[in-house]
Amino acid sequence: RRKTRSLDGETVMWKFFSENELKCKGTGELDMDEEFMEKLVAIREKLNLPMTITSGYRSKEHNEAIGGAKNSPHIYGKAVDIACHGEKAYKIVQLALEAGFTGIGVKQKGAHGSRFIHIDTMEVGPLVPRPWIWSY
Repeated sequence: RRKTRSLDGETVMWKFFSENELKCKGTGELDMDEEFMEKLVAIREKLNLPMTITSGYRSKEHNEAIGGAKNSPHIYGKAVDIACHGEKAYKIVQLALEAGFTGIGVKQKGAHGSRFIHIDTMEVGPLVPRPWIWSY
């Protein structure tokens, strides 16, 4: 990965995705998993549409403060939430399945602005059944 500057001056850590959108909203830390990011960039390239990340990496403290799952893939840098609805949400789920993402969370109720798709690459574990699709 290389850091580059986008037109608006933001640091871009990976193609299409800035440090600002991926870092922990509570602490500013950023520790995304490289393999996860390669899959995310591949999805973005196939989608050929902008993807707005509403949650990327989370510190354990911030994850707990916002009521995230105890073993959330966000704290391992292996998850993002993508703001989307309708056809775009459908296409993201389709591409995530094709790319081998193991966790897909679907929030498609309520105001369009609050809808998202969660994707992650967590491995199977005692608290992590995989593959898995759930709704919020």
